Amino acid sequence: MTEIQETKQVWVAWTNTDCTEGRGYQYPKAVCDSEACAIRLGHKGSVQGSNCSITEQIAVKVNNNWLIPGRIVRATKEDDVKQKRIDAKKAVFEKAAAAGLTEEEIQLIAN
Repeated sequence: MTEIQETKQVWVAWTNTDCTEGRGYQYPKAVCDSEACAIRLGHKGSVQGSNCSITEQIAVKVNNNWLIPGRIVRATKEDDVKQKRIDAKKAVFEKAAAAGLTEEEIQLIAN
């Protein structure tokens, strides 16, 4: 019997089969267990040296195999430090939004 054993949040760094003009199709360059890891592995990895787009996805484990569009790359200690900063920054943005600041006001503060 096939059953889902586990689910896991992952981040995917997407690139294109045609890194010159982007006329190909998107495929995962890396599937990572942290956003910071995906950002690091996707740096300058897409069309004309641009950074890969990063999306949050769900990996599903069935019959002891992870069903994802690639392998999950473990985060490094440096990625863990950067992920804490990313999480803290998101928490501050959420707090600012909850306090009534608009997206434009938050972006002004961020930059």
